[in-house]
Amino acid sequence: MKLFAVIRKSIFIFLLLAIIVAWAILKTNVNVAEGITQTVAKGYGKGLSYVSGFIPGVSFTEILFVFLLFLIIFLIVLAIRDFLKIRPIKAICKLLDIAIVVLAVVATYSVSCEAAYNRKKMPLPYYQEVIKHDQFVPIYNYFANDLNACIDALEFEENGDVKNHKLDDIVKDVKEAYSVVKDNPYFYDHFGNVKPMLSSFIYRELQITGVTFNPLAEANVNTMDTHANIPLTVGHELAHTKGVMREDDANQLSFYVCLNSSSPYLRYAAYTAHFGQLEVMASYLKDDEKSLLVVVNQQFNKTRNYIRDYWKKHNLLGKVGDFFNNLYIKSSGVKEGTDSYSIGTDNYEYDNTVEELTPSTYQSLFFEKYYR
Repeated sequence: MKLFAVIRKSIFIFLLLAIIVAWAILKTNVNVAEGITQTVAKGYGKGLSYVSGFIPGVSFTEILFVFLLFLIIFLIVLAIRDFLKIRPIKAICKLLDIAIVVLAVVATYSVSCEAAYNRKKMPLPYYQEVIKHDQFVPIYNYFANDLNACIDALEFEENGDVKNHKLDDIVKDVKEAYSVVKDNPYFYDHFGNVKPMLSSFIYRELQITGVTFNPLAEANVNTMDTHANIPLTVGHELAHTKGVMREDDANQLSFYVCLNSSSPYLRYAAYTAHFGQLEVMASYLKDDEKSLLVVVNQQFNKTRNYIRDYWKKHNLLGKVGDFFNNLYIKSSGVKEGTDSYSIGTDNYEYDNTVEELTPSTYQSLFFEKYYR
């Protein structure tokens, strides 16, 4: 009977591996990825979001992860005990149970969301035209004035960070800001549930600001992220629950949503992340032209310096977090791995001969708002 159990569990493991391998092949087809994401994954996520929303402040993802961790440790201990007592078949059964648990989670996660990594290009209204040199000053000043207005509307800590806002209020504002893409069928018409992470202190040292676990339709937020960045983190994790899995796509969507929000806090978060894209544009101005630029309130650099120093200080497990995140993203079909987070910031060109800027992805989102 024990040998039969080993055979039965081995067959089950083989089936799980077959599902994972078959899905890894199928999901690379753009049409399959798009179809599955807009039907099976969308329906699954919508149903699970109701379930995980029953207890708003509790992360079922964390509970599941802790349960799985203790279950695996428990099975390992039992396997070691069986080996020591010369019961190899029982020990092998325990090890097979561990493999089944791990593969079942991997298969469920893969089928529920990983096809979205291979979807069509995300259709945000990117500004497609080159920008002439004489437009640099008015564009920069338009956003610099709004940035200063955001600073005037907000309160700040002594260290430079924005004063704390309740997570529920941030989530409400971010969801409202998502109305800017409400008519776009590329995105799901529902949100996953946003949950605070009790283990935020661990994820902070891993340099991870949020985790979305689509099998439970949960967007988990590291509450020890800087206050200035939490709106972008919420927007990013919610993007994953709306069918957007590629990391820089989620970053772009979160940035676009926050930049176009009526909330000064959300817009300030967007500026904190990517105002540098406008500063790059302004760097091509001549000295006499730079004198025409609106001066940004010094509070802004204080915030940016605080964010930079904060994450330098909390980097105990940063390399570990980056290693596993990079491995996961590459296994999902994104060859750039964690480098994909910043793809949209560097792809600009300035032609000195005709003094024209071909915008980066993030610059184009700024320009779309300016020229709308």
